[in-house]
Amino acid sequence: MLETTEFLSTFATPLSTQMTNIQLGLVSATLAASVITIIINPLTLLALFKQKMITKSSINLFIASLCCSDFLLGFALGLFQLQNLLQLTSTSEHLIAVLNFVGGTLSVTGFFVSNTNTSLVSLERAYATLAPFKYKTHMSVKRASIILAGAWISAILHAVIPVAIHIAGTSIDLVDYSYELHPYSFRLYWTIPFMYIGTAANVVLYFIIVISFFKSRKKVQPSSSSELRSRRMTRTVTMVIGTILIGNVPIVTMAALVDEAGSPYLWSYAMFNDIAILCITIPTFINNFLYVWQLPDFNRAFRRLLPGTRIATQASTSNPPT
Repeated sequence: MLETTEFLSTFATPLSTQMTNIQLGLVSATLAASVITIIINPLTLLALFKQKMITKSSINLFIASLCCSDFLLGFALGLFQLQNLLQLTSTSEHLIAVLNFVGGTLSVTGFFVSNTNTSLVSLERAYATLAPFKYKTHMSVKRASIILAGAWISAILHAVIPVAIHIAGTSIDLVDYSYELHPYSFRLYWTIPFMYIGTAANVVLYFIIVISFFKSRKKVQPSSSSELRSRRMTRTVTMVIGTILIGNVPIVTMAALVDEAGSPYLWSYAMFNDIAILCITIPTFINNFLYVWQLPDFNRAFRRLLPGTRIATQASTSNPPT
């Protein structure tokens, strides 16, 4: 067990000055996953932007939005865990307080935005699978942009306004869990029901997409490259949504539990919360690898983004095998 002997006592509650090896490992793993997220998501967005893929179809726009929310969530969770690690050092308590507040606020914001984007991607693919002809007519890039703008504004306001109200009514102090920045009544009557209902809706949409995908795959063979890409995209989205749902299981489970103050870290609420944070951080970068693995146009966009592979890609296209 790592320990320091000096307490920073400016706050009402002294800063934590000890961390078990298990907690240190979970926090470090979350920070490592956050670093990968911070690197890989901007690369995906840059690849899509440089190849002008974002405006080619509505699903690309939804994926770009999901990459942004993945970046925000991964960065925020890493920031919040970083301040826990810095409490073991002689870092300024004011810096820790800033990281605690900013990381916590961005975490709850990223959670709302990420879940909203996940639902939108699920709805988009369900619409494309169940009503492909209406989808081609109605789901334009412009309409998708309007939907995403409204979704981002609504999600951000739902996250930030309760934080502002809570901070205005109480003194600013360190929080052990980011959701504590929201008032208790708001968490009880809105955040937790939102979490359960949103997760249940995404599970239902997931099974609708999977069932419809396999039915259409057996009945109809793709007759054009656009239909083939749509089918590949649907398959990729099922993987992405499945990964997100699996990653959300621990945090949804934690919403039903109560923290017992003063209990040892091992098998405590705090330990399972750290596990839940790690689990929801992992999909924020894993999804990008799924896009590149499953979608040829995403793969080409990444290859053209990297100087070393650009030459090889150009050579292979200019000199096809005979």
